[in-house]
Amino acid sequence: MTLEFCKMWLIFAWTLLFLSANCVQSDSVVFKKCCPKDQNLIKVENTNSTYPSFECKSRENTTIYFNISTSPLIISEDVEVSHGMPEECGEMYNLTLLKIKDLQITSVNNICYDRLVLEMEDGDISDNIPKTVALTCRQNETENTSDTELGINRIRKCCPERQAYDFVDRVCRAVEEDINEEWLVKEMNVPGPYIYEVNTRLHCKMVQYVVDLIDEDYTLIVNGSSLIVSGNKVLNEQRLAQGEWCLDQRLFGGGLVARVCTNNAAVYGAYPIRKCCPIGQHFKVQSCNTMKSLCVPDTSGVFPFNVSLYLDPLKKQYPDFPDLLGIRTSIMCPAGKYVTSRDNEMDKHHLNRDGSLQQKLRSTDNYCVEEFDRRFCEDDYPIEVAAALCFEKAPEINKNFFVSFVLISVSAVCLAFTLLVYCSLPELRNLHGRTLICHVGTMLLAFSCLARVQYGTIEPNYCVLFGYSIYFGFVAAFAWLNVMCLDIWWTFGSVRTVHPLRKAGAEKRRFLWYSLYAWSFAILLTLTMFLFDKYPVSTILDANIGNNICWFGTFQNTNQDWPHYIFFVIPMGLITCTNFVLWVLTARHCARVKSEVHRLQAGSVGDRAKRRFRIDRAKYILTGKLWVVMGAGWMAELLSTLTGEPQWLWQVVDLVNELQGVFIFLILVMKPKLYYLIRKRLGCSRIPIDTRLEKPDAQKNGTSSSARTSSTFLSRTISTDERTNLRISLPNSVKQN
Repeated sequence: MTLEFCKMWLIFAWTLLFLSANCVQSDSVVFKKCCPKDQNLIKVENTNSTYPSFECKSRENTTIYFNISTSPLIISEDVEVSHGMPEECGEMYNLTLLKIKDLQITSVNNICYDRLVLEMEDGDISDNIPKTVALTCRQNETENTSDTELGINRIRKCCPERQAYDFVDRVCRAVEEDINEEWLVKEMNVPGPYIYEVNTRLHCKMVQYVVDLIDEDYTLIVNGSSLIVSGNKVLNEQRLAQGEWCLDQRLFGGGLVARVCTNNAAVYGAYPIRKCCPIGQHFKVQSCNTMKSLCVPDTSGVFPFNVSLYLDPLKKQYPDFPDLLGIRTSIMCPAGKYVTSRDNEMDKHHLNRDGSLQQKLRSTDNYCVEEFDRRFCEDDYPIEVAAALCFEKAPEINKNFFVSFVLISVSAVCLAFTLLVYCSLPELRNLHGRTLICHVGTMLLAFSCLARVQYGTIEPNYCVLFGYSIYFGFVAAFAWLNVMCLDIWWTFGSVRTVHPLRKAGAEKRRFLWYSLYAWSFAILLTLTMFLFDKYPVSTILDANIGNNICWFGTFQNTNQDWPHYIFFVIPMGLITCTNFVLWVLTARHCARVKSEVHRLQAGSVGDRAKRRFRIDRAKYILTGKLWVVMGAGWMAELLSTLTGEPQWLWQVVDLVNELQGVFIFLILVMKPKLYYLIRKRLGCSRIPIDTRLEKPDAQKNGTSSSARTSSTFLSRTISTDERTNLRISLPNSVKQN
C-alpha cells in the first residue's frame, strides 16, 4: 500500500509539473522571426513575376555580394523565438508586407517579423533604409489578432561595427574588440524581455546641434526607444525620443558616450558652433589660387576639427567658458557663401559668447567654420581654419541710375544758379540772404557729390570722400534750415527787447552766432561718425562709409542699419521736428503781430511797421516752403529705411527727392522782384527798384500812432529818432504803462 501510495503521489506531481509548464508556456511571449538567427530579409521583384518574393540572407553575404552593412534584430534571452515563414501561406510568393503600427507585435501564427535590408528590382538594388517589417499571407484575415506587451524598439549605434567613438576628435576609429550592436544592447543594461532594431550613425535635423555626453558627467538611462539624460550640468531631465540620440563605446578610457540632437546646446552646458562639412569631413580647395572647396572624408586622421583659434580668446575672456561643444553642420546661403581672409581688414572676425560670429559689419548666426586642406600647394601653412559666411542678398532695386544721375545733375545746376544769383545781388546779402546762401551752398555740395556717385564706379578711397561729403552737405543743409526757422521765430516771437544798435552790426553779430552753431553741428557730427568708423568700438556705431557703396555700408530695413539711424535719420528727424515747432510758434506770433500792426494809423511809424511785417512774413512763408521740401525728403528717408514696399511709391518719392534742387530754385529765384533785380544787375532795366523789395504804402503823412503796438516788434522796426518821436506823441495813459 505504501508503494501504491508513492506511485499515486509521483503521478500527481508529474501532472502538476506538466500543467504548470503548459501554463507558463501559454503565458510566455513568443516572437515569430521570419529568418533564422543572424539573417535578414531581402525583397526581390521581377517583371516576369506577378508578386515579389522574399529571401533570407546572412549579414556576411549582404556585405560581400551587395556591399551593404546590416545588423539583425537583437532579442533578449527571455524571449522565446520561433523562426520561419508563415506555414499557412504555402509558397513564398503568397507573402505580402504588412504595415506595423508603432512596431507593436501581434500573436498570430500567420505573421512573422524581421528586418528588411535590401530591395532588388530586376537585378537593380534600390535605396532602402533597413526597417523592420511583418510578413503575412496574401489576402489574409487578421481581425482576431491581439497585441502583446512586447514591442520592437529602435536605437542607434554611433559608429559601425568594430569601431568606437573618439570623444576628443569627434570621429569613429577602428578597434580590435568586437563592438557590435549586440554588445551595445547588453551595455545599456535594459531589463528584458526586449527586441531591439539597431541602426548605425546619428542623423540630426539641419537646425539641430550635436552634443557629445559621457557617462562620467551625465546619467544615461535607456528606456525602450528613448534616452533619459540627467546630471549636474543639465538644467532639467531630458527625455530624447528615438532618432535623436545614439550610443557607443568611448575610445581611450572606456565607458559609454551619447551623442544627442538638440535645438539648444546651452541646455547641456555646451557652446554652440557651426561646422561647414559633416563631422568626419573637411574642405579641400580645388585650386591654389582660390578658396573654392569641396567637402571630402578625412582618411588621414589629421583633421580633428581643431577650432582653438576661435575658442582660446573666449576661454581667456570668460573663466566659466564650457569645454563642451554643440556642433551644427549646416549653413543655408541662397545667395552663395564666401570664405573670410585674415589678410583683409573687412573680413576680420571673432566668435561671441553666445555663439554668433562678430564681423566688422555685422553679427550673424549664419556662418560655419572649417579646416581647409591646401597640402598639395606650395604653402607654409597647408592646413588652415577659416570661417565661411553667406552673401547677404541685396534688395532688388528696379531703378535706372542714369535717369537718377540726370535728375540730380539738373538739381545741382539749379542750386548752382540759385547760389550765383544770391551772391551777385547786393540787395539779397542781408542776414536772411546769407543764411540762404549757406543753405543752398551745402545742398549744392551734397547734390554734386551724389550726382558723381550715381554716374558710375568710383575708386574706393574717392568713394569714402564722396560719402562723407554727401553726409556733411545734407547735415549742414538741415542745420542752416534750422537757423532760418530760429531766426524767423526770433523776429516774430522773441520776448527780448533789442537795444538800439545799428542794424548792420546786429545782423553781422547774429550771423556769426548762427554760423558757429550750424558749422559746429555739422562738423562735430561728421567727425564723430568718422572716428567711430576709423576706430570701431561697436557695430551699431560703425557707419562703414564707402564700403561697397558711397554711403552707409549697411542694408536698410535690417538689424544692422543702426549707424544709419543714429548718425542721420534720428538727428535730421529731431531738427525737422524742431523746425516744425518753431514754424507753428512763429505762426501764432505772426497772427498777433499782424493784428497789432493793422491797428497802427497811417504815418511814418505805421507804414514802416507794416512794410517790415510784410517782409518778415514773406521770409516766414519762404522758410515754410523750404521746410516742406527738406522735411518731405527726411520723411521719405525714414519710411524707405523702415520698408521698401511698394516699389512704385518709392520711385515717385525718389523722383521728388532728386528734384529738390529744382524746387529750391523755384522757391528762391522764380519771383518777379528777383527778375527785376537781375535785369537791373545786368543793366537791362532802367526802372528803379526798392532795395527792400516792398512797395511803400500810399499814406506817408502821419508820424505817430495812437494804437498800442508790440514794443518788441517795433524795437526792431523803427530807428532811434523815430522811437523818440513815438514816445512824445503817445497819450499819457500809454506812457504810464
